[in-house]
Amino acid sequence: MAGRQWQKAADMNVFEALREQVPIDRFLGPAKGGKVRCVAPGHPDHNPSMHVYGDSVHCFACGFHGDVIDVWAAMRGLARPIEAALDLAREFSVQLPEMNPEVRQKAKERREKEDLYLEQARDCHSALSRYTHVTEWWEGRGFGESLRDRFLLGANDDGTSAVIPFWHRGRVAGLIRRNLEGRPKYLYPNVEEFTDGHRPLFIPGSVRGEIYLVEGIVDALAVAALGKSVVAIGGTHASEEQKNQLRRLSVERLYILPDIDEDGELAAREWARLLYPQAKICKADYGGADRKDFADLFAL
Repeated sequence: MAGRQWQKAADMNVFEALREQVPIDRFLGPAKGGKVRCVAPGHPDHNPSMHVYGDSVHCFACGFHGDVIDVWAAMRGLARPIEAALDLAREFSVQLPEMNPEVRQKAKERREKEDLYLEQARDCHSALSRYTHVTEWWEGRGFGESLRDRFLLGANDDGTSAVIPFWHRGRVAGLIRRNLEGRPKYLYPNVEEFTDGHRPLFIPGSVRGEIYLVEGIVDALAVAALGKSVVAIGGTHASEEQKNQLRRLSVERLYILPDIDEDGELAAREWARLLYPQAKICKADYGGADRKDFADLFAL
C-alpha cells in the first residue's frame, strides 16, 4: 500500500500529494455543524466561524481561505508554504516526491501563482457590492450570499461578467469569466496561464467516495453546494492531462451527469469508457424541457 501511495504522490506536485494524504480534519478536531475555530493569525474566533469543506476551509468572519498547507502554516506560524508543506509531511510521515532544487523552485512558483489568483478572486468577490445586477444573476442561479462567499464568486471590473475562481482541490488555478450577454458564454484563462501550464479538472471541494462528473463549471458548483463530491471537465472535450487526473481519482463510484444535447451525450459515453467499470451514466432528466443540465435544476 505504501508503495502505491508513493507512486501516486510521485505523479503529483508536493502540495497535491499532501492534500491527497492528509485530510484537514485530521488535525483540526471535530467540527460542530461543519465549523471549527478559525486558525488565521490575529483572529480571536470565540464562536467557531471557519467552515470545513473537505479539502479546504473558509472563515465567514475574517475571510481566511486555504487548503491543508495553508491551515498548517497558520497553526504553526510558518510564513513560507513550501516550509509548511515539508513540516506537515514530517509530522504525518508522508513520503513526498523527490524535492531537488528545480522541483522545489517550481513548487514555490506554483504556490505564489495560486496565491495571486486567490487575491484576484477576493477582489472580484468584493466587486459584487458595486454591481447588483451581477449579484442578482448569481441569485438567479441559486447562489445566495453564503455560497457566493464560500466559492468567492464575483464580478469583473466593469460588471459585464460574473467571475468564477477555477477551484482545484482547495486552491485557485485561474479565473473564469462568464459573460452575462453575448458569446462565448465562458472565457477561460489561456492554457499557459494556469498554475501547471494546462487546464486541470475543476474540483470545488473534496473528492472521495462517490463522485459526480459534470461538463459545466456552474454544474459543479451546484453539486458541491449540496455537499457532494464533484469534478468538472469545463466542456465536452477532456484533455490528456485531465484524463490522467480522472484516472488518479480515488473513486468508489462515479456518476456522470450529462448535459441534454448530442455533444453532452457523446462526452458522457467517452468518459464512461475511460473510467469503466466505476463510472455510471445517469439519465439526463432535470425535470423540464427548458432545463438542459444540473445547474438549471439547482437554479429553481
